[in-house]
Amino acid sequence: MNEIIIQTEGLTKKYRGRAAVDHLNLEIAKGDIYGFLGPNGAGKTTTIRMLLGLIQPTSGSIHIFGRELQRDKLAILRRIGSLVESPSYYGHLSAIDNLEAIRRILQVPKSRIDEVLEIVSLTSEARRPVKGFSLGMKQRLGIAASLLGNPELLILDEPTNGLDPSGIHEIRELIKSMPQQYGITVLVSSHLLGEMELMASKVGIIREGRMVFQDTIDNLRQRSAHDMELVVSEPDEALWIARDLGAAGKLQSGILSFPGMADAQVAHLVKRLVENGHSVYRVEQKKKSLEDIFMQVIGEGAAV
Repeated sequence: MNEIIIQTEGLTKKYRGRAAVDHLNLEIAKGDIYGFLGPNGAGKTTTIRMLLGLIQPTSGSIHIFGRELQRDKLAILRRIGSLVESPSYYGHLSAIDNLEAIRRILQVPKSRIDEVLEIVSLTSEARRPVKGFSLGMKQRLGIAASLLGNPELLILDEPTNGLDPSGIHEIRELIKSMPQQYGITVLVSSHLLGEMELMASKVGIIREGRMVFQDTIDNLRQRSAHDMELVVSEPDEALWIARDLGAAGKLQSGILSFPGMADAQVAHLVKRLVENGHSVYRVEQKKKSLEDIFMQVIGEGAAV
């Protein structure tokens, strides 16, 4: 079993009696790219701020690298790199000079600047003033800054926000390289499930401060039953036959639709329809998109 890098139990943060984060249980293993998902205002940034020691939880515990954050905060944070919201820079200075200011605080070797610029593919732009950078380049520079201290854990809060498709692709490929090439575990928050599908090994979905799903993308897909559609010669009569068999369906534009119908039920229905003289032209399973399943999960709000 992989080492657990982040584990929270009952993590709660209240503001004026209202829970922004409500008894959250996170578990992130070494080597994961963990996609932390939820609509805006769900509690993602509040959770990240607690993980980084920027705000205190109301209750619950945070263990990172197997150590309690409250007791070993400085030692733990030295092993974490982070990018929370939009990074700030000195616009008139170059990328190298901006990183040099951070390097002196962290007291890491000067050679580390060249290393992180290469990781984020900014070596050729290193001497340009940052004010001339695109938003995507600025985000990559922010990630470079977060990598200066050779972190074992990288925490990124909505790193693709506001980026064009090219910028999103660059950040995504950069994040995907972290575990395998550099041995870095990644926690990345987003409200875009499609983006997480392309890079996350595991996802946690939060709604109104509570975890409603935590597992792999594949298991998220399997969580939702698919609809079964039938095209038959006499759909109105076929619908009544289906109801006699206990199958709740609906008829729309000549197509019979049955949500979550099991294979055995489908076979039984088709057999009965044929026995009653109906022609069955098509039987098709309509798979829900991952986005549909995501909306279903955050709409339900029931922990799974």
